[in-house]
Amino acid sequence: MNLTDYLIPLAEDLIPTGAGKLVHHTIIYRNDEGLKIPESVKIAILGIPEDRFSNCAGEIKLPEQVRKHLYALSAGTPDTIVDLGNLRIGKTLSDTYFGLQYVLSELASRQIITLVIGGTFDLFYGSFLAFETQKPTLTTITPHLRLPDFGNQHPLNTIIYHSEDFSINFCNIAYQSYYNSRDDLDYLKDHFFETYRLGEVTADVSKCEPALRDTDLLALSMNAVKYSDAPAASIPSPNGLTGEEACQLAYYAGLGYRCKTMGLFDALLQNDMQNITAKLVAQIAWYFIEGVKLRSAEHPLTSPQNFKKYLILYDQLHYNLCFYKNFKTERWWMEVPSLSGEPEFIACTYEDYCKATEQELPDRWWKRYQQIN
Repeated sequence: MNLTDYLIPLAEDLIPTGAGKLVHHTIIYRNDEGLKIPESVKIAILGIPEDRFSNCAGEIKLPEQVRKHLYALSAGTPDTIVDLGNLRIGKTLSDTYFGLQYVLSELASRQIITLVIGGTFDLFYGSFLAFETQKPTLTTITPHLRLPDFGNQHPLNTIIYHSEDFSINFCNIAYQSYYNSRDDLDYLKDHFFETYRLGEVTADVSKCEPALRDTDLLALSMNAVKYSDAPAASIPSPNGLTGEEACQLAYYAGLGYRCKTMGLFDALLQNDMQNITAKLVAQIAWYFIEGVKLRSAEHPLTSPQNFKKYLILYDQLHYNLCFYKNFKTERWWMEVPSLSGEPEFIACTYEDYCKATEQELPDRWWKRYQQIN
């Protein structure tokens, strides 16, 4: 097997012209040229026209419409992108998940980050399968903690709510309380998973940056964006993120050195007034791509020369809390001890450091300490 067995090249009418556009920094996969990916490529774009999990057809149109608007945008920071076209859809949903798993695994082996444009949100399950053995941190940007299953058991709900393997880490950003049961909120709290209520995100979107920096796999549902900014969301809502906030979150994820794939899902373009939703998805994709172009592999262990270490004696534990600041990017990390003897480094904010100086344990530190111990 090879990548081309799973791919369908783009139609020529989806490739716009014009100097200075993103398309001029993109290698487009075409049948007649074969598939050659230079080693310099950091980012791949993959469309998945699949909506069989949903009870409302039409989400298969998203990849093509988004490309029309994405490639007309500015080239941004110079770098090389490859557009692999669309994933070849399988006879069953399981076949599609397997195809996505194979393609993402192959790209990851080449150190390529993939932007997936769906399709329905269940496709994020295929992303998980590609990295399952690595125990990835999954982050969803959706208003629903338990994802809508349309009469079928959503595969991600099975992993998050019914798995006995609690080494998998999960985070949700922008959930809306009235869409979620108290039982689900309590379950996530009891398992020390991170959740960010919509009000917390809109009050200060930068609070989500550490969680996105620690994310391996990210999926953004357009249902998380308010109707006025995304009228074609498959489950529209009067409340939600603004377009600007969604773009900011995507940019944070792109900058994060761990994020291997981001998926954009859940838009019914037959409901799209003046292509507003398709344009917004394209802009979210642009910000993620821009973040990836600018990312650096900063970590206290791999580049200690760029960090300053701070120790704070926490009186209640009789333990030194360790914080690290990258003096080039001014981003912060904290060290979480493990009973195994191998500490873990997680992202944090300057405010977390300030809390520790006031003898208050940061929430992210405490949750992660409980998980790994």
